[in-house]
Amino acid sequence: MEYNQYNAPNTSYIEKRSQSMAIASLALAIAGMVLGCCVYPAIIFGSLAIILALLSRGGEMKTNSYAKAGLILGIIAIVFGILFLVYSLVVVCIEFGGFEGYMNYIEDLMEEIGYPASDSYNWYQNMNL
Repeated sequence: MEYNQYNAPNTSYIEKRSQSMAIASLALAIAGMVLGCCVYPAIIFGSLAIILALLSRGGEMKTNSYAKAGLILGIIAIVFGILFLVYSLVVVCIEFGGFEGYMNYIEDLMEEIGYPASDSYNWYQNMNL
């Protein structure tokens, strides 16, 4: 390894940028895994992790360990987010008979705890002019 006049290793800007992208990829992939039960953040963070892991290669055809881990965890986060989305849609269809049944259930719960009915949300219709 070569050293410059300040006794620091010679690293190019591209190598530093690639390392930063690899670390960012790993961080986004971990965030996607943690937020896997929230469908959209898992898919978004996983996608960004994959993109940054692939961009961290630069012009070279090798990836470092952070980028590989970010790539793998990003794929897992996307798969986990999609599986959770499919699971939630299946549960809504089985338990409530579809989305309309689910919305009726939510309205019933809201009326039970004292929220106003959905037709009274339009305050301008209830005004006496």
